[in-house]
Amino acid sequence: MGSGLLFPAMATATLVIVFVQAAAGQSEMNMLFYMTDNLTGSSETAFPVAGFNGSSSDPGKFGTLVIINDAITKRPEITKSDTDNLVGRAQGTYINTNPVTGLDFLMLFTIIFQNMEYNGSTLQIQGTETFGRPQREYAVVGGTGKFRFARGHVVCTTESSSGKNAVPRFNITFRTN
Repeated sequence: MGSGLLFPAMATATLVIVFVQAAAGQSEMNMLFYMTDNLTGSSETAFPVAGFNGSSSDPGKFGTLVIINDAITKRPEITKSDTDNLVGRAQGTYINTNPVTGLDFLMLFTIIFQNMEYNGSTLQIQGTETFGRPQREYAVVGGTGKFRFARGHVVCTTESSSGKNAVPRFNITFRTN
């Protein structure tokens, strides 16, 4: 009768060991970046492409879809000659999801690394943002290359803003296998 309990106990112990080993094999990383998001000016990186009832001009209106191709940098300021500052690009979309205030957005984008160390690797980011909040949080939902199977979170604050242009600061913490 006691031997009937031995197999489930051994199977449970084996599962615990496998889970502990899997957790131990993960590495946690923390990265700090800035994203230059310009809706206006000579260096636009964000473009409204569709909106409610066919309008596409105002990201502050419900239903507006904005496509981004923003620079990801080590420092908040960006110049064309400062190639060492560029880490990669954030490519994706944000969509205005609040018909009342126009201040809520669904954020979906991929950080594509272009620097030597992580060149070609990506992190997929998604979440909601309420414009004007001092701190926002997104999820790291995946990755490729050196960041395959990435899972984690992003704490976002605004480093600077001017009109419809902003430089958010991303503190990214994630784990990979």
